[in-house]
Amino acid sequence: MAKGAIASGLYSVVVLDEINPVLDLGLLSVEEVVKTLLNKSPDLEIIATGRAAPQALLDIADLHSEMKAYHHPNALAHGIEGIEIYTGAGKGKSTSALGKALQAIGKGISQDKSHRVLILQWLKGGVGYTEDAAIAALHQSYPNLVDHQRCGRDAIVWRGQQQELDYVEAERGWEIARAAIASGLYKTIILDELNPTVDLELLPQEPIVQALLRKPRDTEIIITGRCKNPPDYFDLASVHSEVYCHKHYAEKGVDLKRGVDF
Repeated sequence: MAKGAIASGLYSVVVLDEINPVLDLGLLSVEEVVKTLLNKSPDLEIIATGRAAPQALLDIADLHSEMKAYHHPNALAHGIEGIEIYTGAGKGKSTSALGKALQAIGKGISQDKSHRVLILQWLKGGVGYTEDAAIAALHQSYPNLVDHQRCGRDAIVWRGQQQELDYVEAERGWEIARAAIASGLYKTIILDELNPTVDLELLPQEPIVQALLRKPRDTEIIITGRCKNPPDYFDLASVHSEVYCHKHYAEKGVDLKRGVDF
């Protein structure tokens, strides 16, 4: 099926989920897979996932990110469950969170109609983000299951160059998040790019820590974004993955790809 999809020209993106361990287990020929990928259309984006990627596959990859897990015993000491953090310099943090949101929406559709999802994004104001159309389509089909809100200017916020509007937008987003966490209305809340918002000192840490300590037990909170100085709320995470960048096509001067990177 994958070979046919890659050769068909029908797709702009093909996701080969968990193909890495399949290759590592010897269930498929690494040489055959690599040959197929090398012969793909230049316009086709292929994403391979899973542990233990073979070196031959890594050698032909334009981008390689690896997640490293961290353990926080303080989370258990506080009796906190259901806080996930994705940070680091590699690509895949927001993508992982949006994947979790998709799973949660799917659970709401198939099992629990009360499994409502909030996707809240900081530092991503303006328009042009390709996931917006997909989220809007889901909201139109399932208005009682998914909500989406962006906060921030339509510009990159650089350290030392913060503007007054950056603080206003960050606080606006946090007020939405704080109320959503306390309400118990949402079973899954994505706080996308909260980490760099705190790292840029657009929001204080302590109110976030307190809100997370008081969150409903059955509310899952996923926090994303890179940061220079890990905030205190990292210690509350039951899942903490740092995404390392081993290889990125941007380092070779290749432009970021619309529909893949943003």
